[in-house]
Amino acid sequence: MLLDLNDAQSIVDWWSVFPTRHGSLLSDWARRRPEHRAAIAEARRIIGADPGRRVLLERSRDSAADASGLAGEAPLSHDELAAGELAH
Repeated sequence: MLLDLNDAQSIVDWWSVFPTRHGSLLSDWARRRPEHRAAIAEARRIIGADPGRRVLLERSRDSAADASGLAGEAPLSHDELAAGELAH
């Protein structure tokens, strides 16, 4: 699956694959990548408006709360490391 951070529906589709992991990455990207904040915010609106995805969102938040030892920034993915995101 290809993720287009300029397309809210692409973000929603990608998030839906692994909400626990992808939700934390989106939060981190929204903070670090201002050029994508609008699309990420729109994706969050779409997720919140869809009853089925809202259930996934609640479950992912519950899972994140259970893993409270992992609080803070999401670790960089392999793709981010390969793209040189480590310097940012």
